[in-house]
Amino acid sequence: MKSFIVAFLCISLVLTCCIPAFAAFNAPKLTREEWNSLYDSFFGDNTLPTLNVGADETQVSLCWHADSENAKAEVLVSKNADMSDPTTFSGKTTPAETNEQVVCRVTVTGLEENTTYYYQWNTGKGLSEICEYQTKGFTNHKAIVFGDIQIPEVWRTDANTQSDIGFNWNNVLAEALEKNPDVSYLVSPGDNTSVGTTAEEWQTLLTPSALRGLPMALAIGNHDKKGMSYNYYTNMPNEYYGRYFTGLDRDFWFRYGDVLYLFYDSTSGNAPDHMAMTREAVSLNKDAKWRIGVVHHGIYGAGDSIGDLETEILLLNIFAPIFESYDLDLVITGHTHSQGRSHFMNSHKIAGLAESGKTYTNPEGVLYLNANSVCEKVIMDYEAEHLAYSFIENDVTTYTTLVFEGDKLILETRRGDNSELLDSITIIRTEEHDENSAANTFKRITYLPVKFLGFVYTMVDNLIKLFA
Repeated sequence: MKSFIVAFLCISLVLTCCIPAFAAFNAPKLTREEWNSLYDSFFGDNTLPTLNVGADETQVSLCWHADSENAKAEVLVSKNADMSDPTTFSGKTTPAETNEQVVCRVTVTGLEENTTYYYQWNTGKGLSEICEYQTKGFTNHKAIVFGDIQIPEVWRTDANTQSDIGFNWNNVLAEALEKNPDVSYLVSPGDNTSVGTTAEEWQTLLTPSALRGLPMALAIGNHDKKGMSYNYYTNMPNEYYGRYFTGLDRDFWFRYGDVLYLFYDSTSGNAPDHMAMTREAVSLNKDAKWRIGVVHHGIYGAGDSIGDLETEILLLNIFAPIFESYDLDLVITGHTHSQGRSHFMNSHKIAGLAESGKTYTNPEGVLYLNANSVCEKVIMDYEAEHLAYSFIENDVTTYTTLVFEGDKLILETRRGDNSELLDSITIIRTEEHDENSAANTFKRITYLPVKFLGFVYTMVDNLIKLFA
């Protein structure tokens, strides 16, 4: 018996050593009093940094505001908690909303997997506090999705409402990261703010301390598009401004391990540039096993996208053919404040069922995940019978994790208050993408009229903006 116990303990020790140990995020759940104190301490400022994803898994990017006179776009990175022997990364400064400040942007490169780093940024008044960032695995990894955080502006409602949403955001994030300490980055399908014009929205969005160690990839939503503040608080990789985008318009893409992410500005009907960005990103990442699109509007989405003229006619015809002809596996959407997930869709039809709890190998068609909202949820009083949908959950805040394990992608949607599992599906991909197949090539040929009409729409829209 002693020999058996010793052998068992040795085997357990070996297995434990083989499993990466992930430190918990600095993401405490707060009481309302604790949150109010934290919120008040930051209110009226705009100097919290944004930690964004980099062009690939070996990079992260930072963005922050600093006084114009003393600003220096520098970030110090060390593997030592006392910041000894640091490496300095320099970036650039660009104009901010006011002349008193500039925006500093720096990209940190050369990161190694499963490694803990410590960093400080130059605030313009000296170095910041020391923050921790832990990389996870680069090939097998986990991402987390939150929809429509949509921090409101105080003049639109009042400071209490902004604080309420911020409180919910902090605690939903804390719940999700407590249960998922192995998350590598956060994906938002847009509407990160509500008015898109002021610093207070971004300051509240960035208040949770976990965001100093969790890179974010933030799509542009229609509420972000109401102003220009997204320009001053993000540092996204591979931004694509195209030939016809104007103002805040842009797409972007990044690569993490075997996953290619394609982020689209769905507030723009600019079909030629959306197609061109896709073609460029795919051509540079042909070896990516997974292709995932992110747009704000809920194409095949739950909630009020059902029967919505803009979504179901205009945007569906602009984006769905791009997703299908470039063989995307998954598209993440938001906008409707309702949680839902489609079946596998192709050419406006169900190409295959996608039932919760099941596994599908090399499915035909694109899976659409419509993320719920962190802000006010819209409780729909309608029959949940929709051509595309296998799952809808409206009445709670939710989050979704994407787990990439070689040939396997696992989606799990959970409640934001207690992480109860609401929906799951697994996709196995053993075949390579084939965007140049006859069927996909034909789709891109028949898309030419859409590109032309999208160009005309964009030119008219730009003229309207010019004289508005």
